Amino acid sequence: MTLKARIRAIDRFITGCREDGIYDDLNACCVMAGWDSLAGALTPLKGDAPTNSGFLDADLDRGIGLIGDSTSYLDSNRAANADDEEDAHLAVFASTAAGSGLRSFIANARSWIAKDDTNMYLRINSGASPFVALPNANMFIGSSRSDASNSSYRISQATETVSSSSIAPTSDSTVLYRQLAGTQGNDATIAYYSIGSATDLALLDARASTLMADMRAIEETGFDRDAIAYIRAVEEADGAYLETDVKTAINNLVSGLKADDLWDAIGSSCLLCGPRTLAGALVPLRGDAPTPYGFVSGDHSRTDGLRDPGGTSYLNTNVRDDDYPQDDFHMAGYSTASGTYMLSSYNSSALSGGGANIFLCRTSTPFYSPTNTVGFSGLTRSESSRYFVRKQSTTGERVEASNEPVDLPIYAFCRSDAAGNPAATTAIGIAFYSIGTSLDLAKLDTHVSAYVTAIGAAI
Repeated sequence: MTLKARIRAIDRFITGCREDGIYDDLNACCVMAGWDSLAGALTPLKGDAPTNSGFLDADLDRGIGLIGDSTSYLDSNRAANADDEEDAHLAVFASTAAGSGLRSFIANARSWIAKDDTNMYLRINSGASPFVALPNANMFIGSSRSDASNSSYRISQATETVSSSSIAPTSDSTVLYRQLAGTQGNDATIAYYSIGSATDLALLDARASTLMADMRAIEETGFDRDAIAYIRAVEEADGAYLETDVKTAINNLVSGLKADDLWDAIGSSCLLCGPRTLAGALVPLRGDAPTPYGFVSGDHSRTDGLRDPGGTSYLNTNVRDDDYPQDDFHMAGYSTASGTYMLSSYNSSALSGGGANIFLCRTSTPFYSPTNTVGFSGLTRSESSRYFVRKQSTTGERVEASNEPVDLPIYAFCRSDAAGNPAATTAIGIAFYSIGTSLDLAKLDTHVSAYVTAIGAAI
């Protein structure tokens, strides 16, 4: 069924382009998303096949296209002068960004689409290049020229015409993922490219964007709707699409939590590993987003989560200790570097990730464990006389009467003092956290640990 769905998506693209009268403008074209192998991705829809320099099967993601590594590139085998001076277009669909600086998605000597926020031009000299702001990714980007005095550019679903005199193209071939001259490459993910005669960029954008949405949706067939909603929110924050394997890991986590009746108990949660950026990591899986203090983009790792090596940054989870009943509560997290406080309020609830290994669950008497707790840790209380702690894949019972929760914030990476201010920040690394009502810690451990492992394998 998946193969048939991909074929239908390609057929819809071709049929639509023909209906719009733009299919004949595509003289060299590859759809690189949707295939199981690099050979399939580099099979041309039209024109000659590109010549591959350095890409491997592992660089292909069916849902989003071919992922650059800053050294590999493609030669389209389409000479720049194969299309007339005043009758030409270049277009790509970029699923992820090309990095900073002069990073070309597609280029020849007189035409290019580059990620440096200043240059996109077609059939003109670089010294005369018009300023066209170029966003990172997740979109169709194209240029077209049909007369000697103007060229058109389409970005973010808007077309702009720029006055510029044309210049005759040279015989060099058009390349992707790097500049024509030199070796400066990029790590963009390109799902589609086309080279050819002048075309209606808005119509091509609509058809290419629909095709890419179809390809991504095929990879998400059967996904849980809450998982899809979270994925879309993260991609919006990241400014780039997530890899298919990352999306699958997210869906497996959400589906598994629901299957084991854990989902409803999670009131507030963040997947700090998996998303591409700090902004994406702070998108909540459930509940309100946390408020960050001090973290910068370099503190975020896609595999290890969030960590400030200086131990001065923290999150306000925007959950208060008394948001949940005295005897119906849990906190859990997955630490990737040890530190004193993973989640904590003041003398009521605390979850350690190493260091002093402090655990509190609606009590004022801390439980200390000498065992390093890098990995999953959690605590839960469902009755007044006892609570449970889980660390190092083992759940232990603590016989301790509950106290009334405090009206103070629960912080991550530190604790709150008696006045509710952050205190005792730590250099712990956190890949996941959740706060909510009581639940089965062993089951939560299974799903969260599987997620962290899957992210490590996917990236």
